[in-house]
Amino acid sequence: MLLEIQFFSVNDIILVPVCLVIMFAIIRWRANRCRDEKLKKYYYKAFYYKVFFVFAFTVITEFYFGGGDTSLYYQAVKDLRYAVNDDFTNFWEIVTSSKLESNSPLAPFFLYDNYVDYTFNYMQGASNFSVPRLGFFASLPFFNSYLCICLCIGMFALGGAIRLLKVFYYYYPNALKEIALATLFLPSVVFWSSGLLKDTVCFGAVGFTLYGLLNIFIRKRKYTSSIFWVLLGGYFLYNIKTYIFLVLLLAVIIWIFAETNKLIRDRTLRQIFALLTFSVALGAGYFLLEYFTSESTLKQYQLDNILSAAENQRNTYKTLYETMDQTQQTSYYSIQASNPALLLINSIGATFYRPFPWEIKSVAAILSAIEALAFGILTIYLFIKRGLLLPFKTIIRNPLILLCFIFAIVFAIGVGASTANFGTLSRYKIPCMPFFTIMILLIYKTTLLRYPNWLNRILGYPKN
Repeated sequence: MLLEIQFFSVNDIILVPVCLVIMFAIIRWRANRCRDEKLKKYYYKAFYYKVFFVFAFTVITEFYFGGGDTSLYYQAVKDLRYAVNDDFTNFWEIVTSSKLESNSPLAPFFLYDNYVDYTFNYMQGASNFSVPRLGFFASLPFFNSYLCICLCIGMFALGGAIRLLKVFYYYYPNALKEIALATLFLPSVVFWSSGLLKDTVCFGAVGFTLYGLLNIFIRKRKYTSSIFWVLLGGYFLYNIKTYIFLVLLLAVIIWIFAETNKLIRDRTLRQIFALLTFSVALGAGYFLLEYFTSESTLKQYQLDNILSAAENQRNTYKTLYETMDQTQQTSYYSIQASNPALLLINSIGATFYRPFPWEIKSVAAILSAIEALAFGILTIYLFIKRGLLLPFKTIIRNPLILLCFIFAIVFAIGVGASTANFGTLSRYKIPCMPFFTIMILLIYKTTLLRYPNWLNRILGYPKN
């Protein structure tokens, strides 16, 4: 198979334990710096959980998926190592190159690897080349061990998840268990953010970026380190998956305006300012989206092109699906909506509430199906007990819940409308899953609605 590669080696017997000791030392150092004892214990729990899923991801990728995108990234990492071993001056070429150019001294190592010119063509995109560049630096101390590279990249995702936890914990200290579940322990999110993939890097970058913005604009502390993480996280998002950067930018603008609105004491003025700031935020978000997508390489993300791009993407998946035999037709779905309004609704439904139990046709879909079923039950129960209006009033009145709503819903529309494969969707949607989960659980908390008993058991609360 074209994308098959061997992820395990004899060297892992020595290298992986060494890597685990180093990673644990870093987690312990960070945990010891945390003064909140309730928060500190989650560092260790999340670390063990992440390590389990890194191993699970590697095993499933090799023995079930038989490779995939991560194979190309790993092969590219090895190609970069061969280039440096051949000529050390290529190290600077790796640092300074945003993508693989035909005239680059790195090009021959990609043209003549195990995949002939397939890796070379794939790495000519800046977003694709960014992942092996990061993996290359992780490979240096661990001699190309795939497991160690995944542990390093996975720890970056874990660092972002912990910072995302801190953002919401700052506002809702009495909802630590709920926030921890959403940011650290959603199985599908942790699984898909545990490998050498774009999704792993982007998931971590979202957490680092949002935490840095909280420190800069709200807490007004740690300016130097926060600016660094915002710039680094923004750089990763902008270069690897621009649409995540754009959706996060829009959500943050509305969040900051909503936080400013809370400072106005007079109720009438606050309501007037809320309407004005919301309108200004939407307008600013629109113009920022247009500005950041003005380059020819980013035209696909302009607002007037999104709908047609989504249609083309779905048609591509449909064509591919029709060419497969029945044994291969496992994870493809159709949202069956040509009407824009129905397209938006069905896209949100596909992202958060599918696959349905009867749509499970592969092992990879099981985690997503379980989570989708839980989301469906929680959403229906919420609307039955609190009606349709109160949840949306709660969203508008709470800036951070509004942030979650904007980011999760806009993101879900984007990935749900342009994807027609449950496996791919499971990967693409992981940045918005914590936000959606937190939004649902905080609405329960804010409206004083009791959780179902099965959720209380998961969270460790007594039964109702």
